[in-house]
Amino acid sequence: MAAGAAVLCFALLGLSPGAGGAAAAPGQPAGTAAAFGGAAGAPAGPTAGPGAGARHDYNGDGRSDLAAWYDYADGHDAVRTFLAGGDGRFAAPGVGWETPAGTYRVEKMKRLTGDFDGDGVGDLAAFHGYEDGRVTLLTWLGRGDGGFASPLASWTAAPGNWNFDAMTAQAGDFDGDGRDDVAVWYAYGDGSDKLFTMLARPDGGFGGHFSSFQRAPGDGWHVNRMKFAAGDFDGDGRDDLAALYGYRDGRVRLLWWAGRADGGFAEPVHGWETPGWTFRQASLHAGDFDGDGRDELAAWYDYADGHDAVIGFRLGTDGKFGGRRDMLVLPAGSYDRSRMKIVTGDFDGDGRDDLATLYGYADGRVKTITFTAEPDGALGSPRHSWESQPGNWTFGQVHMIEGYTSPATLPYCPAVFGHGGYPQQPEAWRVDQIRAANHPRGLAQEKSWGAAGVEADLRLTKDGTKAVMWHNATTNGLTGPSAAVSELTWASGASPLKGRTITRGPYAGETVYTFREWLDSARSLGMVVLVEVKGETKQSLLHSDPSVRDAAWNEVLAPIAERVTSQEIMIYTHDEKLAPELRSRISAAGLSAALTGSPDWYDVVDWQEPPPPAAGNHASWQRALDADVTRLATSWTKGLTDWMDGRCV
Repeated sequence: MAAGAAVLCFALLGLSPGAGGAAAAPGQPAGTAAAFGGAAGAPAGPTAGPGAGARHDYNGDGRSDLAAWYDYADGHDAVRTFLAGGDGRFAAPGVGWETPAGTYRVEKMKRLTGDFDGDGVGDLAAFHGYEDGRVTLLTWLGRGDGGFASPLASWTAAPGNWNFDAMTAQAGDFDGDGRDDVAVWYAYGDGSDKLFTMLARPDGGFGGHFSSFQRAPGDGWHVNRMKFAAGDFDGDGRDDLAALYGYRDGRVRLLWWAGRADGGFAEPVHGWETPGWTFRQASLHAGDFDGDGRDELAAWYDYADGHDAVIGFRLGTDGKFGGRRDMLVLPAGSYDRSRMKIVTGDFDGDGRDDLATLYGYADGRVKTITFTAEPDGALGSPRHSWESQPGNWTFGQVHMIEGYTSPATLPYCPAVFGHGGYPQQPEAWRVDQIRAANHPRGLAQEKSWGAAGVEADLRLTKDGTKAVMWHNATTNGLTGPSAAVSELTWASGASPLKGRTITRGPYAGETVYTFREWLDSARSLGMVVLVEVKGETKQSLLHSDPSVRDAAWNEVLAPIAERVTSQEIMIYTHDEKLAPELRSRISAAGLSAALTGSPDWYDVVDWQEPPPPAAGNHASWQRALDADVTRLATSWTKGLTDWMDGRCV
């Protein structure tokens, strides 16, 4: 620290709210760390381009350091710098830079680190999204003593041009000129995602953006199923981009884009994949762990049984990531991955990259831990170093700064299948509000609530003469005399079913539709359907007269066969006697696909009239998201889709 650095006005003596201690700025981490000095003529470290020195070395000593953006409870912010020692352990964090309350919104920042001016000292950068819609790229140049200069604003997008939430930022020397650049994966939402590159200038600012890679619309990629890392994987002196991609069918795959001399990227090359990983349990990191001059990928995987492993992958001679190997295996109970903020760097200065983490304990302590690399690239036992006292640091307010970011790993939202809900209370038929979507109006309502599909009930009139969509075994809720549907004719006789209308509830006035009419209405709305064949249909489907049986089964199967090439239709029954015959007939008709794809059911609250709050299902719906359920049926369609907003993509 320089002589003039006795600026102990930056000494952090306060405690977080709720912890006893000396008074200071609310929420400010306690300790004795002072601001770094800011001496002119800071030591010039090694060039920090690919393979040429330690990444994010903030004091020029040849070792990587850690930087954290701390969002204080009183609204002000600071960069806290952890300088690494020769054994990879960290000293107490100093204040590298500080700003008054109200300057930045932490949730509107995408933070990066790299050597953006090429002087061998690590710098910081961040995109900041402003309330008026502007997005600006800022650079905090490293001074070489662990501190940072005031931010330099360079690239800016005017309001309405860039959507901050659609941006995922990466830093790396993508053109190989010795200065780290910035690349942004921009998600348009229609599948035509694009990479943009901003090349770094000698002053550490950035030039205008240019398109450096683009997906064709409809390719089906979703940025929230991608975890990125940047590094020089092929050893050509230019950084590349890699990603772990999680598919809806449960597979995960590694792919990478080689950096080009102009800062753009080549087409992606697909490599290692497995069906055995859960995407959200993996994080991706890049570093030269064996010191051979080429970066590798390391995935920290949190196994379901509680144990953890770091699994390495190298770029093979075929240009694909493979060579899976265990770099570190930790027994169950060692670490809780949700309490780790991991950064890659050469923290002991031996020419091999290591992993370090800020770890937040359940008792409120925060600690730095380093896993240093061995000559073969394996990671050694953890080395613990700086530790806060409980309550001095708030783990959730600390944002470690790395050279690459990934979007929030939200799960996919399952496709919702609406179900009308039938009361479970005594004499349910008296209070039933006829909410099933057995008609075009009900289908349209379910779609307006966000449903991708609908579950509804199929019944047959007497002797299987007509398949109709109706949720009651009787005509309760319809005009006309009360009778069992299976004892009525469709259009003839004294009291036919055709033309009767609903007498109560939200769909009063709607009529009864045939199976074919209902399917066509669903198809026009682009909705998938799940059809339950009700047990009362046994009257005709299992009739002793073969001619009645065949006619009845034709009413069920023919409408599906007529539409199977243009509409997804699923069918099932809960009736034990009908089930084997349904499977046999469906298979014989070449319609076996209709027996697959049914949604899962996670509602745990019994439907009543009036409906109970959807909140009783929230915990079970969360379990569905955690299980990566792809289709979810519910009687609370709007309640489910509203609840999922912001919890999944």
